[in-house]
Amino acid sequence: MNHLISTPLNLLSAALIAGMALSAGEAQAHRDHAAPLAGADACETFLDGRPERNIPPRCRELADQLNQLRRATSAFYSYDVAIAAGWDTALSPCVESPMGGMGYHIANLDQLGNGTLSLLRPEVLLYAPTEDGSMEFLGVEYIIPGPLSEEPPVLMGQTFHYNPNQDIWALHVWTARTNPNGIFADWNPEVSCEFAPPPAD
Repeated sequence: MNHLISTPLNLLSAALIAGMALSAGEAQAHRDHAAPLAGADACETFLDGRPERNIPPRCRELADQLNQLRRATSAFYSYDVAIAAGWDTALSPCVESPMGGMGYHIANLDQLGNGTLSLLRPEVLLYAPTEDGSMEFLGVEYIIPGPLSEEPPVLMGQTFHYNPNQDIWALHVWTARTNPNGIFADWNPEVSCEFAPPPAD
């Protein structure tokens, strides 16, 4: 059975733990404040990674970026490989809400602390616990600490949303698990924490 790595957290990651799950109202407000760009949003039908898709020209750059990201993170379907590669710090318990789930947020603290966005090195990997005790790779989250950016960062044509509880800019990308709400939505109604172990005392 795989288990979460417990390592000492720096101040940034400790702050993230406290407010990882936004209330449904707060999450909706953030989406309204920073909705995806219209062009990118219109491309979501074509972004499922299937090579036979006839992708419109306006969507090809985004599709190419997502395919690069999928290839760069393909090894992380193995949770053990992700740990060995440096994504080894749990920033949160398993996160879910009435709007859906996010799962566990497993961070690379070096990437999280450098304040630099890299398409192929996301700050956080998302995992859901499964019935057999393993961890299912779901996608990634890009995070920029609020003090490092006065303006909303933009990646893949998507404007990050601001989370005041944690003072971070964030963007989820569901590269490995389909999200009916959209590939860049915060919450995924198909993700739950049903099989998460109870918190340690």
